[in-house]
Order: sequence, then structure tokens, then C-alpha cells
Amino acid sequence: MYFSRATLVSALAGFATAQSAVMRNMMASESLKASVAKSMPMSSGSPSAAGAAAGMVNTHVVQVGGSNGSLTFLPNNVVAQPGDLVQFQFHPKNHSVVQSTFDNPCVPIQNIMANKTDAFFSGFMPTNVSAGATSKVLTYTIHVKDAKPIWFYCSQAKHCQSGMVGAINAPPSGKKTMAAFIALAATASENLSPGQAPGSSGGAAGKTPPSPSSSAGAGTGSDSGSAAGAGTGSDSSSAAGSSAAAGGTNGTTSSAPAQATANSAAGLSAQSFLGMGAAVAAIMALL
Repeated sequence: MYFSRATLVSALAGFATAQSAVMRNMMASESLKASVAKSMPMSSGSPSAAGAAAGMVNTHVVQVGGSNGSLTFLPNNVVAQPGDLVQFQFHPKNHSVVQSTFDNPCVPIQNIMANKTDAFFSGFMPTNVSAGATSKVLTYTIHVKDAKPIWFYCSQAKHCQSGMVGAINAPPSGKKTMAAFIALAATASENLSPGQAPGSSGGAAGKTPPSPSSSAGAGTGSDSGSAAGAGTGSDSSSAAGSSAAAGGTNGTTSSAPAQATANSAAGLSAQSFLGMGAAVAAIMALL
């Protein structure tokens, strides 16, 4: 079979065109990968120290009711910094956490301060979950806004008078210490829940008043400090605290960059197919 010079030249030119197109595609692909790699920030694969620090929140845990059914808050005084969280974890049988003033330990703070509309109240938290459980624990969490003392108590029956009172940042000395608060509560004539009028004393008579929906508190009174309450008895695992009874919990922030990918497979362009088609057509014409 004889092939003319023109035919061979045409075939070779077609193959050369196809090969040239493939090479251009490969070079473009490599260039794209290099560009993407250059634009992506370096990552160590773990959260940066700055990100971890930014997500850190100290959570202090207070046990509401003792393991043996004792009427107490453990610990009954939490030393917290502005921005910290205080989480109350409820134990049997039915307790509450109500914000008060120092001078009136068993009376809701809004009964004393008429303009106090944002005090915290957990509502009543009936539960049979034993102390030490790590799930199905009813919790109520408040956010500490400043370092002023915050006073609270349980408004069930005569729990307040029995010593079930507590504080956040109670002064270690002076007239308004934790010991003075407990002694003052023991002499209270009644134990009220928010919404109860003085003299009604449903709690002091052993009756449990209706539990309202959860409220948010942000106390600003001279005795109350500032705190924002959040949460109703939610199912949660036991949180870590930040003192002997509560340790810090860290939030994590990922510093890994968004994934950027490039298609590294070289393909044939339309020009490549045209060149190869021309070469094949020229050979077939001679067969």
C-alpha cells in the first residue's frame, strides 16, 4: 500500500496537534493545583491556641440537694468571674432556685425591688435521678455578668429556713457573709416563690406552688449582683466545674481552612479530538 507524502504529513500534523493539546491541558492543570496550594493557609491540623482560648467558658456546678436527701446547695458559695456560668443540677425530690436579696433570704428579689423584672427562678424541678448520675439530670444555668454578690434559696416548703440557701461571690468577711445569710434565713417567717404574695406562704405550709416557665435573670440590685438565667430542667450530662466542686470546660474552635480542590486529571479538548479525527480520516481514505 502506497501513502503519498501529503497524506503522511497530514496524518502526522493531526497527531502533533492532538499531543500538543494534551500537553497544554496537563500544564494548565498543574498550574491550577499550584495556585490553589499557594492560596490555602497552613494548618497544623489542630485548633489554634487563640481559637481555643476564645471558646473557653468556666462552668461552676452547684448540686441542688445532697446525696442523702439533705437540704443544701453544694457548694453553697461559688466564687465566679464575670462571664462565667453557674449550672444548678437538681436531685430528689423537688427543689427550686430563686434569686433573693441578702436582707430577705426567703423572699424573691422582685418582691423587694419593684423594678426587678429579670431575676432568675428555675421553677420547681421534681426528679428521682440519684446524685452522681451522668444523664437525665435536670439543670438550670445562669450567666454571671459581674462580681457583685448574688443570693439565692430554695422556695420549697421550709427548705430556705432549714439552710438551703446559697450565694455567688459572697464576701468572705464583714456583715454579709455566707454564715450571716444562713443565720438570717433561719429566722424568716415565710418562704415564698415568685408570684406568691406575702402572707400566702404556700411553700411554708408544705404545698408546692405551680412551676412557671423558665425566666431569665440579670440582677442589678445592690445585694443581687448581675446574672442571666437560662434553661429549664433539661436532660443533660453532668457538666464539669471550675472549682473543687466545679472545673472549667473548654469550647473548641476549628482552625482548619475550607477545602479547596482542583481536578488534576488531564483530558482531551475539542481541538485534540479534531486533530485526531483528521489524522484517522486521512489514513482511512487510503485503505
